[in-house]
Amino acid sequence: MIDPIGVTPGTVQGVRVEPREATKVVSLQSIRASEPAVAETSARETAKALAAQPPVDTDRVQQIRRALQEGRYPLVPAKIADRMIAAQMKWAEKK
Repeated sequence: MIDPIGVTPGTVQGVRVEPREATKVVSLQSIRASEPAVAETSARETAKALAAQPPVDTDRVQQIRRALQEGRYPLVPAKIADRMIAAQMKWAEKK
């Protein structure tokens, strides 16, 4: 037999436990808020703001450009080639 959903008596370390109060069943209509939650609204606004911007960290790009111009940015051709090959393999897997 399958127990119904709800509060049922159980045992805790060999001691039988009985529920103290009857379980209330509340309809979902009474729980649902008429307006979206503040966090949900904030998340939507943040998503819209991020979607309006290019997905590039312009400050980081400027730092790399300066480092390249000054010769401080380490360029390792083998590492660059490995990452390009890995990226190509990822693209091929998605197709």
